[in-house]
Amino acid sequence: MFFFDLNNDKRLWFHLHGFATNVFGSKIEHLRSRFSRTGEYSFFAMDMDYEKHTTTEVLDVVEALIEGFSEKFEEIVLCGSSHGGYIACNLIRFRDFGNVKSLVLLAPSFETLSLIVKELGEEKVKRWLRGEEPLRFVEEDMEIEVRKDFARDILQKGYEIIQGDRVLFPESPSAGIYIIHGEDDEIVPIQRTELFCRRVKVREFVRVKDDHQLSNTFPQAVEGVIKRLLTD
Repeated sequence: MFFFDLNNDKRLWFHLHGFATNVFGSKIEHLRSRFSRTGEYSFFAMDMDYEKHTTTEVLDVVEALIEGFSEKFEEIVLCGSSHGGYIACNLIRFRDFGNVKSLVLLAPSFETLSLIVKELGEEKVKRWLRGEEPLRFVEEDMEIEVRKDFARDILQKGYEIIQGDRVLFPESPSAGIYIIHGEDDEIVPIQRTELFCRRVKVREFVRVKDDHQLSNTFPQAVEGVIKRLLTD
């Protein structure tokens, strides 16, 4: 499933949703409605099914799409929510990112593998980390199965952006970075974004009094970021 709304001939907002979700989330609904009304950006989002693919496979697909869209659009904003932010950052680190001029990161994960291990415990994930079996767990009443080579792919390719106190990302990235993160986030600690921002030059870091989903503040916070994107 994907959405592609052609609202603007020059600018595209490419949205990567979070882990174990899809294109029917509230953030995508809000952005589609806004851009349809304002014409500020064309909009693209697709179901990524992260748990069914390795990070390398996802990056292959995103890179190919970005390459194609770069032939049509002069400016691409790559927006990643949670694990989508992890994918967006790794595209900038390792791949050809075409006409991506800006990253918008929403409560971004910089260490998805470490967060999974922390949430589920090392005992539950040890065979999965070795690539011996899939990982199965329940999140928000949904049963999730992550393929068995997901973790090994991350470890072998070095996709974790933050490792301990190390931030493995260009200090002065080629794309401008804008981040929105909730102070009450219990899934991806805002302290990891603070660490990222101390080591990497970002255009804007918006702290909001909100949870991981940015349930209460997203429309207002993203409006401010969009206004700055259009004027920077």
